[in-house]
Order: sequence, then structure tokens, then C-alpha cells
Amino acid sequence: MTDTEMQALNDVQRDALREVANIGAGHAATALSLMTGTKIMVSVPTITVVPIDELATVIGPTSEPVAVVPMRMSGSMHGDTILAFPLGTAHRLAALMMQREASASDSLSELEASALTEAGNILAGAYMTALSEFLRMTLLPSPPSLTVGPAAQVLANSANRTGHQGGYVFCVETQFLIDHVGTTLPGYFLLLPDAPSLRAMLTAIQVA
Repeated sequence: MTDTEMQALNDVQRDALREVANIGAGHAATALSLMTGTKIMVSVPTITVVPIDELATVIGPTSEPVAVVPMRMSGSMHGDTILAFPLGTAHRLAALMMQREASASDSLSELEASALTEAGNILAGAYMTALSEFLRMTLLPSPPSLTVGPAAQVLANSANRTGHQGGYVFCVETQFLIDHVGTTLPGYFLLLPDAPSLRAMLTAIQVA
């Protein structure tokens, strides 16, 4: 399947992928709740297919800092996943993990970075588990890493490292609602399958 075909997925295909994203978001919210001891709910995810060069504008102003946790995906499918958070979300998520007040700094401390990397590892695992169960495939994530910087630069660098520059990406936007404070945290799960894996995924959900 070419990038053009990927961009032109029909409504049935998009609905099927949205259902996978919805299951993944539910897994992610459960994982976050267990990690933080806080009840966390999620909105119905929004899924879009966008050129990776334009992805930063979907997440927010291209000059605003974001934190990204990229991971390779192997097993029955191959490609990459990237979890992306606006810096404000990253601070709040790290604070939840460490059970302390959120920082307002323009960067992440070493402790915050460690907490966020672990959160990204567990959240990406939750999305991949949902994909595995829904598609009846084995998906294996690589160890996570963390990068913080301007959205356009960080996402472009991630695309270059994964070899997806110039292509299209599935962007799943989810709002995580923290129950006891009424705060909503936006997060983005980016799925970049290679062409054979995309075909296998759509075949598995019987909408190819």
C-alpha cells in the first residue's frame, strides 16, 4: 500500500482503525491509573492520517516544546511508534508518576525524564497490547528513549531516525482526564507501520 492509498483509507477502514485506537486508549488509561493510583478516564480518540512533515501542526505550534518517546515495533508487524506530549502534559504526567507538584520549567529534570520514559514505555505497551489482541498478532516494542525540544524539530528528527521522512503517519489523539483534579492531558500515539505491515493490519481487521 502506497502513501497515497494510506491517505485515502475509506470510512470503514478508518472506523476499524478508530476502534483499535479506542481499545488502546482504554488500555493506556488503565495503565496510567495503576501507575499513579489515580482514576484516569479517556475521551473517544481522534484518528487522523497526515503527512509526517505536517504532524507538528496537529500537535500544536511547531515552535512549542514537546516530549517524544519513540519505540521500534517488531514481531508480526514492523514499523515505529512515537508517543508525543506537549511539555505541559509531560510535566503533569511526570508529577503524577512521582506524586509531587508539576513543574513549569522549559525542560525536564533527570527524575522527570526517567518517570516520563517509564510512562511512555507502559503507555506504548498498552497501545501495542490492544493492537496485538485486536489483530491477533504478536507485536514487540523496543526499549524506549526520550527526546524534548521544539515540536517540528523533534518530530522531524524522529521521522529521519525511523526512515519515515516524507511519508504518512496515523495520529491518535487522546484526552486523559484526571478525575480528582478535573485536569485534561492531551497525548498523541503515532503509528508508522511499513507498507507490508499496513496491508497485514487492514487484512487482519477484514477491511483491506
